[in-house]
Amino acid sequence: LMIMGAFVTSTGSGLACPDWPLCYGTVRPPFRVHIWFEWGHRLLGGTTGILLILSTVFVWMRYKGIARFLTALLLVLLFAGVLIGGVTVLTEAPYLDNIFRVAIVSSHLVIATMVLTSLIFTLRKISGNNNVAEKGYAFFLFCLVYLQVILGILVRYSKASLACPDFPLCQGQLIPYLGNSAVALHFTHRITAGAVLLFTIFMLYRAIKRSKGIGVAAITLSLVLLQAAFGISVVLTGMFLPVIILHGATGFILLGWLAYQSAPFLFSKRDNLWNMQVAGNR
Repeated sequence: LMIMGAFVTSTGSGLACPDWPLCYGTVRPPFRVHIWFEWGHRLLGGTTGILLILSTVFVWMRYKGIARFLTALLLVLLFAGVLIGGVTVLTEAPYLDNIFRVAIVSSHLVIATMVLTSLIFTLRKISGNNNVAEKGYAFFLFCLVYLQVILGILVRYSKASLACPDFPLCQGQLIPYLGNSAVALHFTHRITAGAVLLFTIFMLYRAIKRSKGIGVAAITLSLVLLQAAFGISVVLTGMFLPVIILHGATGFILLGWLAYQSAPFLFSKRDNLWNMQVAGNR
């Protein structure tokens, strides 16, 4: 769903259906490519929403505690995402050229990433498999990658993807003039990407040294390198559509992978807090 949303945006199909929640006032809009890109995205979103609601009911019937909280959060985020999606269409936000457009369109995708991570946290919790090496390091990297994803979303929707049209330099400079907001945002995105890469290399080095968690660290580094390669290609190809889609897709996969690996860290902290509260009440 998130990849299809990126495809819809990148092909300029976001407002192919001028109304909401219907499309041209019907559930069977005219058969034109851009219209059905957008309408197909909405149908997939509706199907996903139904599945999330059913999953929430299942979790509430079978589990207690944080699993219920996470699924309740999922529904809140889902409702917020639907509303913002509607606002995006009704205000014709993609056609605007101001901070309001960036805020509305970007928040829609940011909420989608929150739904993704909450869903993965829930899956990890109910699976009962919480034994992962380097939980704390994985959680820190997850937070760093989440920041990088948000920066990437802002770069994309503020039209700053080619603010630095070259690589590895930016406008022919190692450190460009940062008085331009688009250049500053794009350059910050690159710096954060470098931090993600360096920390991932450190995690792999640490895993090899400890002979523990090498596979997880190697997969993480592979995803980071793949994501970086697609990101560089976006610039060097002048925003070639397939590369844009692959860059976004690998970013979401990396975020989901790290959410799965770092979830036990959150659960262990919550359980420790719970045990302290119980001990204090005795």
